[in-house]
Amino acid sequence: MTKPLWLSLILFIIPVALAVGVDQSKNEVKTQRYFESINTSNANVKQCVWFAMKEYNKGSEDKYVFLVDKTLHAKLEITDRLEYHIDVQICRSNCKKPFNNTENCIPQNNSKLKKKVNCSFLVGALPWNGEFNLLHKECKDV
Repeated sequence: MTKPLWLSLILFIIPVALAVGVDQSKNEVKTQRYFESINTSNANVKQCVWFAMKEYNKGSEDKYVFLVDKTLHAKLEITDRLEYHIDVQICRSNCKKPFNNTENCIPQNNSKLKKKVNCSFLVGALPWNGEFNLLHKECKDV
């Protein structure tokens, strides 16, 4: 008779202990692994760059589509998702907006229209679900 009592007591204590261990009022996400450099040719980095550029071009008031010239650096932090901090150099292309397919776009050759920009993107991702969010963007003309 004591075994079912202990079992029910344990089953009651575990959820209570878990609830007490999490401070719901702070609503903080615990970092599992802090930012570490990763290879810029990583498939998830490439997906995040593609997504960030799609968002950049959607929000840009420029008449031309911008393309990635170089991916300069990438870091990964693991929280409740993967967070990628990616530094890229982008350039204005020869393709005017609206344009959905950038495969045929090349960097602008006209010296009056040439423009390069360095951007830092912070992308939150659950790549296995196809979920990407642009958490922060900071860009400066070169």
